[in-house]
Amino acid sequence: MTSEVTAEAAARFWDANREKSKASDYWMAHPVCRQEINLRVSGSIHEWPLDWLRRTHVRRPFAYGVSWGCGLGAFERAAIRTGLARRIDAFDVSEASLEDARREAAREGIEGIHYRRGDFDDPQLERGRYDAVFFHASLHHVGALERLFRRLALSLKRRAAVYVDEYVGPSRGEWTRERLRRAQSLLDGAPAAARVRSEIDLPIEVNDPSEAIRSSEIPRFLGEFFDLVAWRPYGGQIVDLVMPCLDAAWAAAPEGQSFVRSMLRAEDDELARSPESTHYVVAFGRLKPLPRLLGPLAGQVRGAVARRLAQRPG
Repeated sequence: MTSEVTAEAAARFWDANREKSKASDYWMAHPVCRQEINLRVSGSIHEWPLDWLRRTHVRRPFAYGVSWGCGLGAFERAAIRTGLARRIDAFDVSEASLEDARREAAREGIEGIHYRRGDFDDPQLERGRYDAVFFHASLHHVGALERLFRRLALSLKRRAAVYVDEYVGPSRGEWTRERLRRAQSLLDGAPAAARVRSEIDLPIEVNDPSEAIRSSEIPRFLGEFFDLVAWRPYGGQIVDLVMPCLDAAWAAAPEGQSFVRSMLRAEDDELARSPESTHYVVAFGRLKPLPRLLGPLAGQVRGAVARRLAQRPG
């Protein structure tokens, strides 16, 4: 599937489903999960990741940031409110989402965000323009990671910052029933009346071909292009899979909250044994100096040449 076809399909999906991130069965919306995410990232159930970032790594606002996959624009508005950036160019493939984001920013009286339509896999960026790049639940929609990171390296200023709050779990083609085994065993322990589904589906969005297209490769690309000074795994490898199978009202009640806490403890055990088991991470870093970027860039060139040669007939 070409990047143009993927972008068109993703745009249609998110035009029609732009409120998806607000779904009540989304694990991050559950108050117990939200507190645990905050704790895993910042060390406090009360401090959200952006507030942690501002306190620990951003002494003064970035002059100009770029955000890919802004969706409804909640992250960008929060970044302006908390003083992370003075101006942000925010791109998304969904024009309907951009219209909603513009409307909400105007309603809140927030200025400095410039919304533009842009394709993840063919980013058009001015050289040396940005002090920071933000990816909030968006980088896992990028198929052409090589092209994106290559163009980012040129569009960012020297030692520009990167902030990522992202799904880095299995890519869509890597899911198997075995990967669901631990989560399924925990779902089996929930009361039958609390379950709206008894079996966890493979978490693959068939109507959005960009969903988790190369998500498991994201840590490698970040490490190649940025010096990462903070890497905060915050789980989701169990709870994110189970929550859509639970009745939302039950999960919000005391018994349900206790069950959610037990799943989070199981995640903690896994993360302690194997931090790379996480499906989600918050990270912060700085663009590597040019001499140290030459290796990754040269590797991309060699890879592109090898792919072209492999595609030649005969």
